[in-house]
Amino acid sequence: MDTSYHTPVLRDAVVSLLVRRDDGTYVDCTLGGGGHAEAICERLSRRGRLIGIDRDPDATAAAAQRLSPFGRKAEIIRASFSEFPVLLSGRGIEAVDGILFDLGVSSHQLDDSNRGFSYRGSGPLDMRMDPSAELTAGVLLNERDAAEIADILFTFGEERYSRRIARRIVEARQRAPLETTADLSAAVERSVGKKFLRKSLSRVFQALRIAVNDELLELESALHSAVEMLRPAGRIVVISYHSLEDRIVKAVFKSESSSAGTRPRLMLITKRPLTPAEDEIHGNPRARSAKLRCAERVGEP
Repeated sequence: MDTSYHTPVLRDAVVSLLVRRDDGTYVDCTLGGGGHAEAICERLSRRGRLIGIDRDPDATAAAAQRLSPFGRKAEIIRASFSEFPVLLSGRGIEAVDGILFDLGVSSHQLDDSNRGFSYRGSGPLDMRMDPSAELTAGVLLNERDAAEIADILFTFGEERYSRRIARRIVEARQRAPLETTADLSAAVERSVGKKFLRKSLSRVFQALRIAVNDELLELESALHSAVEMLRPAGRIVVISYHSLEDRIVKAVFKSESSSAGTRPRLMLITKRPLTPAEDEIHGNPRARSAKLRCAERVGEP
């Protein structure tokens, strides 16, 4: 198994903002290959603890290898991050000192054509973060009607040609089912031509991935749960990669830090999102669109 992952996005900023106590308990809700988790563990004392969560078995396997030198300081759980309050409670953990969300698809997942996350190359129309889940992009594209496909592309991808692309997809599947990412890319190209193809492909693949994995609804719920789980002075750090994610993070942070009617539970640490430097973007192109936001728990949990 290829366990190579890029250097984690904004690694130094994540650690400096998140780790305020070296004996604290921290949760990486999107473990990936374990790069952020490794950096956090390096900052922790022997009494510190890191719990990493990911629903992708390839990610948890890669992270287990990477974090093995830290022994019992790091625990890895294969699960969806929306389950983290129950997972922590089952381990007797009622509050934590920091929670990290590094959203979206990892470089490793994009590079593996068998996962179907990228339009580069050809692979099965899968796009599941959790390979045991039932819904795949192929099932969605071959079974949903044109109106529902168009709504997904417009709502989750902000794709201007969503209706045209959806019609082309339905026309194509009447001849033969769409089975590969190349089949989908061809339908998109017939809809928009070469001039707008790359941007439309990015938006279409993003929209389908979000729909297949129910990412945005899960994110909003998990952020509110994270506020509940933080100790006073504990922090949430979120890295998002597109406007839909960032909009949700910004809205949750704003509502939880507002004094309208109730005592605010969060204080904003980053008034504006942090973004990667050019040298980091050069080494990891995925970092180009990254935005980091951080907030701190105030008052009693």
